[in-house]
Amino acid sequence: MGFYVNPPDESKESFLKREGIAAPNTPRITWDSVPQGYLPVVLLDNGHFSAAAIAYDKSELNEATSLDDPRPRQIFMVKIEKLIPVADPDFKNYAERNSLI
Repeated sequence: MGFYVNPPDESKESFLKREGIAAPNTPRITWDSVPQGYLPVVLLDNGHFSAAAIAYDKSELNEATSLDDPRPRQIFMVKIEKLIPVADPDFKNYAERNSLI
């Protein structure tokens, strides 16, 4: 995974609960089910910490939702414009290059 949500003034969990729309873990979501203007963010429980990975393309979504990965996860659909201020600046560059914003 290449881009992560890291809000400066709140937890990843509170940001995702406020700005995201919870998506089901089963059945497994597909790239075609992602609404236009949104990206899936996968909140992964790594035990001692959580990670909120932005699934910015089909292969990233497949990796983040792999059934071979036993870690607990929750998926949120988040408007791309809401992700820009809480992700690494490289994500904004990626979004611009790929006409996501």
